[in-house]
Amino acid sequence: MANPAWSDFEGAEGKAYSVDTEAGPLEFVLEAATELPSSGRTEGAFSLEFRGPFDPVLPQATYRFRNGNESADIFIVAIGREDKGTLYEAVFY
Repeated sequence: MANPAWSDFEGAEGKAYSVDTEAGPLEFVLEAATELPSSGRTEGAFSLEFRGPFDPVLPQATYRFRNGNESADIFIVAIGREDKGTLYEAVFY
């Protein structure tokens, strides 16, 4: 998953990922994966919404997401906080 594609995340809601941070690994869960209208991107255009722990809130940046033997560097932005944790979004367009 070196260059994330829509096919990597289609139907993967609920999947847990270990995210490498300066504070150590944190667990994130894919809450939503939405295909976007074609942008010409070979791997497809899509947005991802992840739920991470309530604290710490990560600054927008690129983080390594791991699931089993697969990993990808994904740029995320915090978009909100709820009782269950902090929501982050990634957009591939």
